Amino acid sequence: MKLLIVDDQLATLTGLKTGIDWQSIGFNEVDTAQNAMEARISFARSVPDVMLCDIEMPVETGIDLSTWVRDQGYQTKILFLTCHSDFTYAQEAIRLGVSDYIVQPAPYHRIREKVEKALQTIAEESSRKAMADLGRSYSNNEAEIASSMWRGYIMHTIQEDALQGLPDFPAADRPVYLVLLQYVQQTEKIKDWTEHSLVLVMHNAIRDIFDKKKYNRVAALMEPKTFALAVQAKTGELGREELVQLLHYLENMYDMYMPCSIAYYIAGEGEFSALHDKWQYLISLRNANVTGQKGLFVEQSVSADNEYKEQFYRWNMILQNSGGAAMEEDAVRLLRSYAAEGHLNQSVLISIYRDITRLMLTIGHSVDIQAVMKEGKNERLYADAMHSQSAMEELIHLIASVYDSESKTEDSKSIVSTIKDYIDEHLGDNIRKEDLTELLHLNEDYLTRIFKKETGKSIKSYIIEQKMLAARELLQTTSLSVSSVAIQMGYSNFSHFAASYKKEFGITPAEEKKK
Repeated sequence: MKLLIVDDQLATLTGLKTGIDWQSIGFNEVDTAQNAMEARISFARSVPDVMLCDIEMPVETGIDLSTWVRDQGYQTKILFLTCHSDFTYAQEAIRLGVSDYIVQPAPYHRIREKVEKALQTIAEESSRKAMADLGRSYSNNEAEIASSMWRGYIMHTIQEDALQGLPDFPAADRPVYLVLLQYVQQTEKIKDWTEHSLVLVMHNAIRDIFDKKKYNRVAALMEPKTFALAVQAKTGELGREELVQLLHYLENMYDMYMPCSIAYYIAGEGEFSALHDKWQYLISLRNANVTGQKGLFVEQSVSADNEYKEQFYRWNMILQNSGGAAMEEDAVRLLRSYAAEGHLNQSVLISIYRDITRLMLTIGHSVDIQAVMKEGKNERLYADAMHSQSAMEELIHLIASVYDSESKTEDSKSIVSTIKDYIDEHLGDNIRKEDLTELLHLNEDYLTRIFKKETGKSIKSYIIEQKMLAARELLQTTSLSVSSVAIQMGYSNFSHFAASYKKEFGITPAEEKKK
């Protein structure tokens, strides 16, 4: 069960979250939001069962938010919090089907009672809720089908006549805009989001910004970070300026609340049958945005005076004489100078890409760079580097790091011996690969490969094996209890320890102790 608390006052929000033992009454998730937009993003992640919502909030009030919740068809139980017992508010609460109306200040036990009452109502309505969920599921599937059909049409796998009659789909006999939306300038927090959540937020944002009363619209994820959006006014014409304003609103929303920004590329309004060709044009525009510029992107030409000059021989010389870090510094400095002067376009980036590829082939005689590049994430990085400045910088860093790691003079057996010694001395700790990479100043992938090559085991399996051998000796030769031995081996989860022990020796620790 999920509870969402919405209040623009941080002190009130924190007090409501921590002042009541929500878990004891059945909530395994408690989320908070300081405004309506944050609340919508919380809904996109997962729909709350109960929402405690302040009415008097700036920009969008609790009533505005609750109206949106009901318009989306969500069955969330809503409890209003307000400092005023205003009859108008009470009327709105009734109209929206709000479960309760709490006048602040109210003691925590009173708020808890109100929420428990809402939970009881949920339980009593379980059969009706199941039917409502079924209906929402059908509605969501219907939208998903439309998105899938739209993707198929752009990819030439579905014919135009199969699209007509789908919900909110642009009419084929009227002009339509085609837009490519792309995630750019991703922050570190993007790793906390699944692709499904990111796609869901995009669809919900498009649905909110392009009101279905005014626009026919459909969007689909075409490839990672790239969406195709078709937009058409239901009546009259949709001007380019109006479209740009709506997309700018979407851009601002992502800047404020999402772990990335949005770039958008617009093909001129035209016939539905011409969308296939327009999509290829938009892809070319996207590929030209190598610096990851957000907002509306318009391709700029680069003058002939600033054409790229081959750097392969220079970088290879730096690599051989000064190492990977020096090569990386020089290459990234050149890349950023092109970007700062406005001369970094796809043509220049492809030229740099060629030089980097030649460099990889050259050092491949002494460094196992191919094995590194075959790893899934690095294969994707290598492909992205042709179109993205940030991906190119990351690729250069990877190549430099691998070169510096694998060209060190330490014998691999000496490295493995050092790893084993460290593990033996820290069996009671939670040993991580990061600890070993920091200890030896080596690339994690390289460390993993040479350890597996020398021992035939992964570092993780070797650590578990050594912990279990030490545990068996303690169980056989001391009076320590099984739980004490588990703690000494760095296990806070006893069942995890017992499972690892049985997997290693075929019996449980308790059976070992008894024997």
